[in-house]
Amino acid sequence: MNKLLKRTFLYVALVIAINSSYAWNIGSKGRVNGPSIHSTYFITSNNSSFPVHAQAYVGKFINGTCQYNAIYDLGTEILKTGDFIDIDAFELKSVIGTRYTCMTIFYTYKQIVLETFQLGTDGINYNTSLPATSEVTIL
Repeated sequence: MNKLLKRTFLYVALVIAINSSYAWNIGSKGRVNGPSIHSTYFITSNNSSFPVHAQAYVGKFINGTCQYNAIYDLGTEILKTGDFIDIDAFELKSVIGTRYTCMTIFYTYKQIVLETFQLGTDGINYNTSLPATSEVTIL
């Protein structure tokens, strides 16, 4: 019993010590497992790498604006000029469900940069975004 208790405490300590927000959870740099519904191209100053943090505000598109209902932390990724972040439709559905029709992503390094787009769904999965690509400059 003592061994089991020690292993349990060790496991809990390791889980707490691991930073779970290290990588994006609905997209990936340059590659996705499911269909990609949105791609963002990044430009950084002097082509340097920077740790960029992202948060997604999701909601309904009403009267030309995105009315936010929820916030999701997307984590931090090291980005430089030329990097693409592709949003995986299946991962997005598993994180936020299919009840939202728009998303704004707040990218933060030393400033906040916003990217807003509409989400299209077929009732089961997300299948489009409008616009499908965008460009973000991080200074």
